[in-house]
Amino acid sequence: MENKNKNLPIHIAIIPDGNRRWAREHKLDAWLGHREGIKSLDELADIIVELGIPHLSFWGSSEDNLKKRPAEEVKFLLGIFKKKFSELSENEKIHKNKIKINIFGKWREQFPEDVKEPMERAIEATKNYHNFFLNFFIAYSGTGEMINAVKSIAEKVKDSPKFEINKELLKSCLLTCDLPSVDLVIRTGGEPHLSDGFMMWETADAQLYFSDKLWPDFTPNDFRAAIEDYGERGRRYGE
Repeated sequence: MENKNKNLPIHIAIIPDGNRRWAREHKLDAWLGHREGIKSLDELADIIVELGIPHLSFWGSSEDNLKKRPAEEVKFLLGIFKKKFSELSENEKIHKNKIKINIFGKWREQFPEDVKEPMERAIEATKNYHNFFLNFFIAYSGTGEMINAVKSIAEKVKDSPKFEINKELLKSCLLTCDLPSVDLVIRTGGEPHLSDGFMMWETADAQLYFSDKLWPDFTPNDFRAAIEDYGERGRRYGE
């Protein structure tokens, strides 16, 4: 679906930081913050449909999150993924608004079958939709994505030494090759930085919005405020 308002982003990416700190502040087990953090996702999807913003990308977990966190927390997080993607595959709004679900990362290599099954089902159930796109990054590393793209290019050049290396070729070798560039990155949690090369190619010209709120406290109204802030900024692209 075309976004006709030039002051609105086409592609928003969210780094939802602060779940574990939120849980500690509320004297809960750290992983319970993840359960709280997923609650607003449906409302954010409603907002992008309302405003006509085609792409919303959401960082669910990095590779390191799943390798370094305590086993009980990882088990709880996998349970959240299993439940959420089961719901999404049957969500009436997803089908009514023709929202395609994409999942990027090494989840197929790392997750047990009972978690992968509902994720695959959500992808399959929405594969022919093209109005809106809900993109999840799970067991994902932006640095790893770029390394794999460079390796792919090296193989192409080895087979054909005169092969031209350009930005179009690099883009075609990324996991995110079918996604448009990110216009707005929103990071919560009060730490104004990016992480692990998150979509490093796609965010090269993105506007950044940092919120001091921990992710479970970041409301749909805060999301609207971030979009409004983007609309008030000028984009010069080096001019």
